[in-house]
Amino acid sequence: MVQVDANAAGTEGGNETPVKPVKISEIDPKEIRRIETGMEEFDRVLGGGVVAHSVILIGGEPGVGKSTLLLEISALLASQEKKILYYSGEESAAQIKLRSERLGINSDRIYLLTIGSLEDIRQHIQDIEPQFLIIDSIQTVHSKKALHNTGSVSALRFVTSEIIDIAKKKGITVFIIGHITKEGQLAGPKTLEHMVDAVLYFQGEIQTDVRILRAEKNRFGPINELGVFQMGETGLKSVKDPSQIFIQHRQSNQSGIAVFPVISGLRTFLVEIQALVADSPLVVNPRRISIGFDNYKMAMLIAIIEKKLKLPFYKSDVFLNITGGMTIKETAADLAVCAALISSYKNIRISINTVFIGEVGLTGEIRPVSFLENRLKEAIRHGFSDFYLPTAQAKVKNYSDIRITAVDNIFEFFNNIKGA
Repeated sequence: MVQVDANAAGTEGGNETPVKPVKISEIDPKEIRRIETGMEEFDRVLGGGVVAHSVILIGGEPGVGKSTLLLEISALLASQEKKILYYSGEESAAQIKLRSERLGINSDRIYLLTIGSLEDIRQHIQDIEPQFLIIDSIQTVHSKKALHNTGSVSALRFVTSEIIDIAKKKGITVFIIGHITKEGQLAGPKTLEHMVDAVLYFQGEIQTDVRILRAEKNRFGPINELGVFQMGETGLKSVKDPSQIFIQHRQSNQSGIAVFPVISGLRTFLVEIQALVADSPLVVNPRRISIGFDNYKMAMLIAIIEKKLKLPFYKSDVFLNITGGMTIKETAADLAVCAALISSYKNIRISINTVFIGEVGLTGEIRPVSFLENRLKEAIRHGFSDFYLPTAQAKVKNYSDIRITAVDNIFEFFNNIKGA
């Protein structure tokens, strides 16, 4: 339980105007106004822009670029004559200034507040009257009313609740940065995610320049859109054609690699699925490690391959990776995953021009997928000409310059790639 100063709470509560119910027929949906930040990929993930007066929680690993992202968003909003109050509990004003100089940001509409309390933030909102508030990070905000340690579960819940209350009453749009756990989830109570309007995750391998922004929750838009960025010396740059990023290093026919067209919201792009199947020193319990693909789903596909093709995967360690930090949840990727696994195990070199699309059932049948037309168009646009498709969808019209291999089941598929 969070202990609050009863006198302060009573004074504030006593002056509040009672809230009256509104007839749903009298509400104008056009009042939900979106603000385009000018960062195309960021706006895309939120469904076309930031909804005014919303509260957005952004999580990501340390060093991935969350602060850089929001500092750039601040500059873009400042160029639209918006006032931004940027609170940082982790860096000094001088450190943030150094980053802003590197990014070429110098605006008198961005106000920095460092190492303060919730009460300080409330007071400066009263004085500055900003349209946007950025909290970096929520774990560093303490309150004089919360008698628990800063960053504790109770303190986090209280502080977040107070910030949301400020946002709704003052008409401010709030971005909150949150730390994440080792498991990749936002630190703190799960209720924080339920309290805010949108939850975004900013991801990417620190060793690479690719960054991915995805929505885990969005009250005002879809949750299946992805934003793709490249991190450079001058900051983040939106990537309009992600396919060029995710398959840019393909140079020759190799085993253990398959290409798959992912559907993300209204956009389709190509990703590379890599597999490594090697003899295991742990005969009793070989390793099964998957990055970017569900581990249980991979285990199921391995079991299907073992059962139907008599390939003894139980003797091998299996590693699967979706390049570029991507995560695939589509069943349409099953055939591509099987292709990568079989190719690595049997050392079959797959043509650089080949794409695999299809869902694999438990009996080994290859099932139809959705949005096939979009997937084909994207692959053809990037020069791919050979396609493995479910037999039920193999009669494709208007594509005379491509070669389609129809497959009914996993056994037929195996025989085809062996002879390719």
